[in-house]
Amino acid sequence: MFSALAASLIPVTVALDWTPNTNHLGLYVAKANGSFAKHNLDVRFVQMKQTSTTQLVGAGKADFGISFVSDMLHARLQKIPVMSVAGILPENTSCFAWRGTTSIATIKDFEGKRYGGWGSPEEEAKLRFIMTQAGADFKKLKMVTTGVSDFLPTTARNADFMWIYMGWDGIRAKLENVAIKTLCLRDINPVFNHPSPLIITSAQLAKEKPEMVRKFLAAASEGYQFAVNKPAEAAQFFMKQVPESDSKLIAASAAYLAREYTKNVSQWGYQDVSRFNAYRIWANQQKIHNLSEDAAQFVSNVFLPKAPAASGKLK
Repeated sequence: MFSALAASLIPVTVALDWTPNTNHLGLYVAKANGSFAKHNLDVRFVQMKQTSTTQLVGAGKADFGISFVSDMLHARLQKIPVMSVAGILPENTSCFAWRGTTSIATIKDFEGKRYGGWGSPEEEAKLRFIMTQAGADFKKLKMVTTGVSDFLPTTARNADFMWIYMGWDGIRAKLENVAIKTLCLRDINPVFNHPSPLIITSAQLAKEKPEMVRKFLAAASEGYQFAVNKPAEAAQFFMKQVPESDSKLIAASAAYLAREYTKNVSQWGYQDVSRFNAYRIWANQQKIHNLSEDAAQFVSNVFLPKAPAASGKLK
């Protein structure tokens, strides 16, 4: 009977953006507690190695993926047919951060400091923008490419400040009793406060198999709502599937994100399309790219359970 049930499930592949972490918590909960199976889905997670999530999903080699606004804009500019169908976090929880012992009190103090990042045009554009707005000289900032590196060891040796997610590196610093200070993107300028990360799919899958997308998001919504209501139990579900993770970090991060998954929105997953457009326009002005396509063409809430009336249009 079990094998017959398993055979009847629809196989679904989800491409993660990074190693499994609490941004993915609701998905792991939905897999562990049977929500995906209840919706007749057999979900498998894969980690990216040689290609990006947007490219994999756009090519139809993964059904869903975890992505970000900047990646979505670049993908659409390159005519990669991906669309965002849910915001894992409705607001941006990323921040510029530094150790409490570093002599930074204001943006002006970025002058002469080393910024450790992954070397993207977006990083440079953001730092140039906020420093210029604060009357600081961007030319005095030292940009150091550290790649995908952890905040604590990197700021101990190679950089003075970095761009981090508070629900991960911020929590890790607290657990290791390292005092840090932060300047969060959503507090700097409203244009930076957009949903992040995102769940994406291909425009083709959304058009040809809309019911499958709805089932996936219904189960994901149940998983994330469980993480909101019972973060400690959600963390345990995660650890059973990813036992190599740091259990203390997962538990503390789950508790932090429980307050963020549905912050200021009526339901998990809802995306404010106007925030995508605001960031798209800003990115165009900063010459990061030049995407004229309105965000309503590639951001949609229609697949969410009881989706709000205001949603993007499919294309």
